[in-house]
Amino acid sequence: MVDLIERFLRKERIKKSERTTQHRKSNLTQFEQWLQEESHGDLTQVTSFDIEDHLLSLSESGRAPKTVRGRYDALCRFYGVLSDDPRFEEIDEDPTEDFDASELKNIMSGTKKAEALKQDIFYVTPEQKELLTENVPNPKLRNALICRLLWQTGIRQGELTEIKLSDINRDERSIRIRAEKTYSNRMVYYQSSLDFLMNQWIDGGYRSSHITASDSPYLFLTYKAPSIKKNYVNDIVKDAARKAGIQETMYKDASGNSRHKITSHALRHGFAVQSLKNRMDIRTLSSVLGHSNLETTKKYLRLNDDDVRDAVRKFGAGTESVESETR
Repeated sequence: MVDLIERFLRKERIKKSERTTQHRKSNLTQFEQWLQEESHGDLTQVTSFDIEDHLLSLSESGRAPKTVRGRYDALCRFYGVLSDDPRFEEIDEDPTEDFDASELKNIMSGTKKAEALKQDIFYVTPEQKELLTENVPNPKLRNALICRLLWQTGIRQGELTEIKLSDINRDERSIRIRAEKTYSNRMVYYQSSLDFLMNQWIDGGYRSSHITASDSPYLFLTYKAPSIKKNYVNDIVKDAARKAGIQETMYKDASGNSRHKITSHALRHGFAVQSLKNRMDIRTLSSVLGHSNLETTKKYLRLNDDDVRDAVRKFGAGTESVESETR
């Protein structure tokens, strides 16, 4: 496997001092070692829950708050740089985006345990999905198709960029996905409501109007490139959310970059949450999402429980208005 830490550090040395670079190397190397010891996979398979568990393990082992903060900052920088740079194709998601930085103080002070610490998972609701597709930037048909496809299949943005025309079976409405995380292929399926956009993009002259189309095997391309880049997919979603008035800046990371609530990954979360609401079983959902560990999928069950709780509080027995008379 390519040494991602060394590739990252070579890029960092251009802008950062040697002392800062060595400090980040130490933090990242120790994190990688922890992943191996805890059987969490490698650096390309990290989730926000892995980051949370690691920071908690540091705090509970007596590490100083400054050490915990330094580890968090190094991880934010590492995954932020690699996920935004199309040259680092091994990292297609930034797991620090889904980590609730407001909990970092609680972790460092040791006031919460792992089982009690719950982070927010931001997901796109059906209503927000419609607002997104109505406000996508140009070219609108392509970008509306991208948003709806992410919502209906739950695929990662990096997986979307790898879809080839030969991967699509429009009769079965199926797409073969080359999973970067698990190094295995899987099938995902879209609904008939997507037929019009899909057919118009492929057969209606929209895709072929791009000068790169004749030489490209990929479903999605741009006017300048034969395939769309994963960071560009995320920009489309964030721009649409901003225009729709539903975007929020949650916090700024250690590098000063804004972390937004609505991203392409929030569409993936939306697919998962809505599928559970529609009674899809957890194992099927895990397979469709391409998760190698069922525990990763189970995080969505909590969100479903939250919806049940809110519905009971709003509509459950005892919430009705009753007029009483004092006699």
